[in-house]
Amino acid sequence: MAREERERRFVNEYLLEAYPRGGWQINVPLGPVPEEILAQHGLKAGAALFHPSRPRIDAVIPTPDTYWLVEGKIREAKAAIGDLLVYRTLAERTPDLPDYDGQPFGMRLIVPWALDWIQLEAKAHGMDLVIFLRAWIEDYVRERQNYFTREYRL
Repeated sequence: MAREERERRFVNEYLLEAYPRGGWQINVPLGPVPEEILAQHGLKAGAALFHPSRPRIDAVIPTPDTYWLVEGKIREAKAAIGDLLVYRTLAERTPDLPDYDGQPFGMRLIVPWALDWIQLEAKAHGMDLVIFLRAWIEDYVRERQNYFTREYRL
């Protein structure tokens, strides 16, 4: 059975709804490319060569005023807060950010729901927290909860 890319679907649905005209990119590699690779291959070829070693953020949304770094999590919002903080630092050292023109970075966390402490932590770190819920997400979470029941295993 093929693995379902639920978080990718989640982020894509958000982007299509919030930015129907596009202008965003998904699965963007972040971080520097080693100097020796840049010197030998140049930026474009070096970045392509080093691509598998770079972490990827779910999406970027370049706007005239802000360059949004977007991370979506269906579960484990706490981990996404940490990921976004790392991605924010890496973005500053990324030589090939698509359509980056010196805008300040913004961090956007997309989750289907958030406990109070998640909301407080996101705000404390300057993140834009977006609650984005679809019926299929509720079904998925229910399915995961049932996975550990005796009835489901039988």
